[in-house]
Amino acid sequence: MADQVRALCSVITKIARADLESHLKRHHSGIGSIEHGVLRHLSRGVTSMAEISRLMGIAPSTLVYVVDGLTKKKLVRRGKDSKDRRREPLLLEKKGAGLFARFARMDARSSLVKSLESMAESRRRQLLALLHELVQGLKDSERLYLPPDTEARKAPSAAPSAAQTVLTAKARRPRHD
Repeated sequence: MADQVRALCSVITKIARADLESHLKRHHSGIGSIEHGVLRHLSRGVTSMAEISRLMGIAPSTLVYVVDGLTKKKLVRRGKDSKDRRREPLLLEKKGAGLFARFARMDARSSLVKSLESMAESRRRQLLALLHELVQGLKDSERLYLPPDTEARKAPSAAPSAAQTVLTAKARRPRHD
């Protein structure tokens, strides 16, 4: 059963990433899914490259190139830590925040959103509750995700929309975007 869950999560992640890439390209955003992921974490207050690397599941060396590109595009800047000269917290520039705000939610044309919307609302809530339960039972899961907001911490009975369900469920899983 664990192999099936892993395979299904992999399919969902790949399709969601491809949908995001397509959406970003279609709207000429100038960024890819990995850059989008960095902007997402910065918009939530994560400023450490090490923390973003851990949350996204990508190597710090890869993240350096991504951040360099975001810096050149003036979407992100490296700050200075007055207490530790070696540390360079990442700061989201106004331009980067605006760009992320345009693409923060999943596209309504996304395969994942459409699939969720084809399900009965009660089944979507049940799926979300089961995913929350599964993730809470995983060792170190609290280190691997950052809830998008306080809504993610509420009980699933709040009946989120399909898009909110997708966002919350995806935020609970390790991201490799």
